[in-house]
Amino acid sequence: MLSSSHDLKVGLRSLAKERSFSVLAIFVLAIGISAVTTQLSVVNSVLYHAFEFPQADRLVDVRMVDPNNFTPTNFNSIMSTKDFVEVQEIATSFDELAAYISGSTVNIRYKGQPKRLTGAYVTHNYFKTLGVSPEIGDDFRPENDRVGAEKVVLLAHSLWKSDFDSNPNIIGESLRVNGNVATIVGVMPPRFNFPTREQIWIPLNSEFPVRERGDPGINFVDALGRLKGDVSIDQAQLEMTGIAQQFSQNFPDTNEQFTRGFVRPLIDYFTPGNLAGTILSMLAFCIGVLLIACVNVMNMQFARATLRARELAIRASLGASRYQLIRQMLTESFLLAAIGGAIGVSAAVWATTALDTHLHTNTRQIPSWMIIQIDPKTLGLVLGAVFISTIASGLIPAFFASRTDVSDTLKEGGRGNTSKAALVVTRSLVILQILVTCILLIGSLLQTQAIIRQQSLDYGYDTESVLVTRLGLMEGDYPETADRVDFYRKVLKTVEESEHFEYAAITNRFRMVFSGNGPIEIEGREYVQNTDRTNAQFERISPDFFNTLDVKLLEGRFFADFDSDQRDPVAIVTESFARTHFPDESAIGKRFRTTRANGTFAGPWRNIVGIVSEVRMHGPFNAEQEIPGFYVPFFNNAFGPAEDIPVAPQFGTILARPRGGQDPLLFSQQIQELVNKVDPNLPLYFTETPRIALDNFTAQSRVVANLFALFGIIAVILAAVGLYGVMSFSVNQRTPEFGLRMALGAGKPKILRMVINQAAWQLGAGLLLGIGAALAISQLGGQGLANAFFGISPRDPLTYTIVSVFLILTGLASTYAPAIRATKSDPMVALRTE
Repeated sequence: MLSSSHDLKVGLRSLAKERSFSVLAIFVLAIGISAVTTQLSVVNSVLYHAFEFPQADRLVDVRMVDPNNFTPTNFNSIMSTKDFVEVQEIATSFDELAAYISGSTVNIRYKGQPKRLTGAYVTHNYFKTLGVSPEIGDDFRPENDRVGAEKVVLLAHSLWKSDFDSNPNIIGESLRVNGNVATIVGVMPPRFNFPTREQIWIPLNSEFPVRERGDPGINFVDALGRLKGDVSIDQAQLEMTGIAQQFSQNFPDTNEQFTRGFVRPLIDYFTPGNLAGTILSMLAFCIGVLLIACVNVMNMQFARATLRARELAIRASLGASRYQLIRQMLTESFLLAAIGGAIGVSAAVWATTALDTHLHTNTRQIPSWMIIQIDPKTLGLVLGAVFISTIASGLIPAFFASRTDVSDTLKEGGRGNTSKAALVVTRSLVILQILVTCILLIGSLLQTQAIIRQQSLDYGYDTESVLVTRLGLMEGDYPETADRVDFYRKVLKTVEESEHFEYAAITNRFRMVFSGNGPIEIEGREYVQNTDRTNAQFERISPDFFNTLDVKLLEGRFFADFDSDQRDPVAIVTESFARTHFPDESAIGKRFRTTRANGTFAGPWRNIVGIVSEVRMHGPFNAEQEIPGFYVPFFNNAFGPAEDIPVAPQFGTILARPRGGQDPLLFSQQIQELVNKVDPNLPLYFTETPRIALDNFTAQSRVVANLFALFGIIAVILAAVGLYGVMSFSVNQRTPEFGLRMALGAGKPKILRMVINQAAWQLGAGLLLGIGAALAISQLGGQGLANAFFGISPRDPLTYTIVSVFLILTGLASTYAPAIRATKSDPMVALRTE
């Protein structure tokens, strides 16, 4: 104990004496440990311990999928309400099987105030399947989940607090939900907003009756199950494949292609492969930063141990054993690592809390139940990293320094010396730093370019010049399609006649980001295989849609009020549609129709009456190449047989262009007032410009890009510090040599070249190895990595060139000061020393 206490005191005095070294070492260790701790917390919280449900490992996502072009992260699946009812009756692998529709619009009116909420429609056993019960009141009962049942709802705890004043007597109170009177039967526990950010839950079958397959009004659901204790995921998947094949044979019109069951852990549904890949890539970057930090500290320890050779020799001559010398140096290393670890963990706690807050409050939030936090296992890993850092950054330098011959060192007069082995180790560590930094910089620059490209996509119109707002027409207020048609016509006329707006239109597109796509057939062409049919984007629009967006007509005409499927099915196509399907002739007058992938459920042959300039109909998610698209009049279905009467979707988006180029956001209140002239109970939501919506959908990508850029900057700083430290150490060791060379006639330029050449070959070796490693990683990543970079090749020559030039300049800048110092060596001092 006495010797340990003595070692600590000596170690603290030594570190205090060498403040520059101590601060730098603690700084680089703290950065590395903080980055890895934070990212490990993200990995642990998102990928492995996001759920806090009882026996969460038994919860699974259940689907029937198309095996063609199937991957675990990209597939076509089906589960209609009718499918679900029959699967529930047949499947034996599950203790419970529940269905749900999440992220839905729910319009409520409470105490005279209309409001739009995000809700979920769930089967009565949904919460039982998850293993969760209401905190106040009761769960749904089977009799609540039937056609014609009295409406009941469960509230999220956050909604109960914000909109219902935490009223403890809320159970039994009534409110209007989607135009119908409903009774509040319970309040869920705090932070339960599953599946994503739901605020209210409604029994599924009371709102969406089960319809027969092929019915145009049939609804599709997600399904989750709780596996029986003796059933594995593979066994459940095998059973679901059998059920899917049975449905495919019995119901070929709807289920023919869906012949494979797909059962996976439920958490995988919320953390798909691309998200998991991004998170793990960030973890790899953080580990790279920690590796550079540890290498830096080790190199500094080598330099420090060599410069202390005389001190250690004197201690040895006074009786200190080699074990005692190593123990003392390890104690100092442990103090550095402990202080750096403490600061790093403290910084990680702050960073984790800040990241959790940001991800739950930015415009594209993560699910509220997904909490980013540090847990004991993560802290244990960090402590292990600190211990390894201690050993790695102290033991090897201590070993080299302590084995130096005492008499030789004392004869050297304090100059210190360095063994060839120590030089090889320090220079190899510099090469390793440059190698890792090169990989990190290439990755971060590619990611940054991808985000910039994603942000700067050309959508074919000015995304900041129009106001868009979303609305939902629920069955309680609009039970028939004729009611919805009448509403849309009235509200469009009201907005068009307003003094505030020059043009107005209606579309089915969600926030100007999502619409839909499906297979099409061109008249006169044969389709032998299902894969012969290509997909096309579609959108339902009112006549002034293109005027509102200021999109150019290239050929033909825009839609008129008289256009309808009842009169003559027509379509307007994008420039890319015309170019793709009619490359050598005009598309005007040509016909196409929509189908399912197998050629069934064909729509009417549509006559192409117009071609418009390219408008991006989906984004900003796929790479630069946009799928060709077409438009149909708003009161017609884009897919399926033509209706006998005009039809209107339940959800729509109003677009309005203000007069005189004014800021659209200034008219948010006016658009609500205009809509309420037609329906005073209808709340609008997502009132914004298209640019705001697009930025919303890329918010998390920007966070990721910023983090990658931050890791790259940190890596460069650490690598520059490491190279500077090693070159300074080398110059200090070779000062007598340089002085002697100058005494024998060597000029300053030659000494300068000697130092720079030493750095240059280390830079060159690190760069070559780093570029080679980056190319190997890009090859292993394949198409998945290319897609993640949004059209930027993982082997982009410009990126590799920029990184190489930048690292060379950084390396030369780090070498310049030590090189200049070498040229100032005094020949007389060198000769006296010799």
